[in-house]
Amino acid sequence: MSHPDYYKILGVPRSASEEDIKKAYRKLARKHHPDLNPGDTKAEAEFKKLAEANDVLSDAEKRKNYDTYGDPAGPGAQVPPGFQQGGGFAFEDIFAGFGGRPVRHGPERGEDLLHAVRLGFREAFEGTRLNLRVNRSEPCMACRGTGEANRKPEVCRTCQGKGKLGSGSGFLSFGRSCPDCGGRGSRLPACPDCDGAGRHARQETVTIAIPAGVEDGARLRVAGKGEAGRRGGGPGDLFLQISMEPDARFERKGPNLYVRLPISFSEAALGAKVVVPTPEGHQTIKVPPGTQTGAKLRLKGQGMPIPRGTQRGDLIAEVVVVTPHIQDEKSKDLLRELAELNDAELQKQRGADHG
Repeated sequence: MSHPDYYKILGVPRSASEEDIKKAYRKLARKHHPDLNPGDTKAEAEFKKLAEANDVLSDAEKRKNYDTYGDPAGPGAQVPPGFQQGGGFAFEDIFAGFGGRPVRHGPERGEDLLHAVRLGFREAFEGTRLNLRVNRSEPCMACRGTGEANRKPEVCRTCQGKGKLGSGSGFLSFGRSCPDCGGRGSRLPACPDCDGAGRHARQETVTIAIPAGVEDGARLRVAGKGEAGRRGGGPGDLFLQISMEPDARFERKGPNLYVRLPISFSEAALGAKVVVPTPEGHQTIKVPPGTQTGAKLRLKGQGMPIPRGTQRGDLIAEVVVVTPHIQDEKSKDLLRELAELNDAELQKQRGADHG
């Protein structure tokens, strides 16, 4: 059974320490976690690959078997009965005359970066420009991102100059090209400027335009501002994970804004024109006579902008009728008179409901 390049999946060199592997896994696992990418089957598949790679490389014995034999389970998992280690030629060599070539490392795209950004209501409503200081990397100029020094090749330490890793021997043996030297048995020394990484860490200020109407939980992409690629590969992208600070006046649901609108008993009964807050000031809304608590009054086009569009959501005022605290006798008499004139139908209805 062949296994994928777990080092490539995690984006770490074969010489990576246990701590480097943990850091790389945590970083990529957060990016591809199914909870942050609901319904994204590609992200879910990538997350499973990351988990498999971490399971192998974080276990000392599995990693040793994988590095030596190409299989975390060790040599017995790959070699069929009757094949023993020794002379002969490898399975890959059978096909060498038919166009088979050693596997070589090609360009690798840089890793993506995720940066959390918290916005206030006004910034989300109007849009804004943010200057973020981002820790990323750039290609090493000395080796042009290859990680190799321009000197005489050295014997590959991983395969001891054989160009292959694997097990089994006799007339046939099963193996695979050494991933560190691409099957050549030798490799160029590591670039002294970047210690073989092919890139240097740097801090960069990135200016990012946040569109008006951006929503909580949105993820914005800034192309080319992730980690530098390796061996001529392009850079990754920078993603901004947006979260919103709550606003004391408005509750947001998509492009619509909801506001609590307290009105008096008389305003509810007789109808009125009431001032309500909007993101751009105040406007008057008409309360129809007989309005009850829970009624929703709408101001079209007074909600949040729809990102990269010309339309806006609506402002919805949810009515709360405030019952007055009556202290003086004159007001009490007026309410008793009002009750005699208007409450009979309601009392009759209550009686029918409990009859």
